[in-house]
Amino acid sequence: MNYNAFQTYLEIFRLDEVKVIGKDVMLDDVCIHIVGMGLRKECHNKGAFLYILEEQPLQEEYTSCKNNQTKRESMLESGRTDQKSGGSLYIRQIKIGETCYSFQGGSVGGLMQADFVQAYLLFQQMMEKGWRIPQTSPYYEMDWNHIGLSELRLNGIYDKLPELTGEIGQLTLGSTSRQYAVQIPVTLERGKTAELRFSLEEGGEEIICYINQVGMSQPLQEQQERFQDAQYQEMALQHLSIEEFEKMKKSVLDALEEQCPAGMGYFTVEYECTKEGFSAHFDTAEELDRISAPVETQIIGGSTGVTTIMMMGGKPEQETGPHGLRNRSTVVQAVVPVETQTLAAELFLMIETIPEKVYCFHT
Repeated sequence: MNYNAFQTYLEIFRLDEVKVIGKDVMLDDVCIHIVGMGLRKECHNKGAFLYILEEQPLQEEYTSCKNNQTKRESMLESGRTDQKSGGSLYIRQIKIGETCYSFQGGSVGGLMQADFVQAYLLFQQMMEKGWRIPQTSPYYEMDWNHIGLSELRLNGIYDKLPELTGEIGQLTLGSTSRQYAVQIPVTLERGKTAELRFSLEEGGEEIICYINQVGMSQPLQEQQERFQDAQYQEMALQHLSIEEFEKMKKSVLDALEEQCPAGMGYFTVEYECTKEGFSAHFDTAEELDRISAPVETQIIGGSTGVTTIMMMGGKPEQETGPHGLRNRSTVVQAVVPVETQTLAAELFLMIETIPEKVYCFHT
């Protein structure tokens, strides 16, 4: 740290205006502390923001980027740390007094990590306006190594912060998810069905996953056929020039060719689950236990990053399966020759979708 660096931090993080809220809020059994609102007028990250403290795991518990870590270890650890965090980034709306404020995204960082300067400057400005954490709050004595600071951007354009009259009356948490490690070996055979029985915890409710159909997806061939379809071309050319269409076509097919060449494909699984609101994630033990180094690749759309994620899936033709349950479809993200008939896999995770929830607080 030197004076120039400090001055830069001051320009980036110091707020032009702050309004104190200073309230603990319980979201089921999780406590978050709503610090207040802040406004930046001039820098690249200008706008109005809501600031929240939430409990987080220690930084060293985030091991998804550790060297020599398998995909299995990374995904299991990610699930454990996600369950320990407060989830403030999922807040979609808050009602203060008679006014509702909605958000368009945000960020969260640990107080003792890279965001220490931001937290220090925020706390200083808020304390000057009367902010204090009450001694009854769990955040009063909590070690800063366990606290994260969330910054949620308010929708709209603000020249100054609104007057915050009244108490917090309502808070809306958007749809979230929770994952459960199952790790049940299964042989997927094309044209065959299977039935997997398990529980999410010892002694818990038995859940059945009915595998109704196992097939093969060839994304390169499917996309080639799509681009050759006259109806699709006509629709696309309503929005793109011929040159733009051809450029998009080449970009998509080149990316697919790199990841899943001709003659290769992915196993697809159609299934039903007796537990409503849960979806299944299948993978191969070979992929799960592989240590892979990050590589620079191109993502469809023009951006670059350390990995490319091909969002491939499908929607079953029938919404209801043969067992009278919702029919779902997923793709096993392991490239195999298209003539492959069987695949040694795992039902690795069950993922619970938690719907949007509105919390009402009596004042």
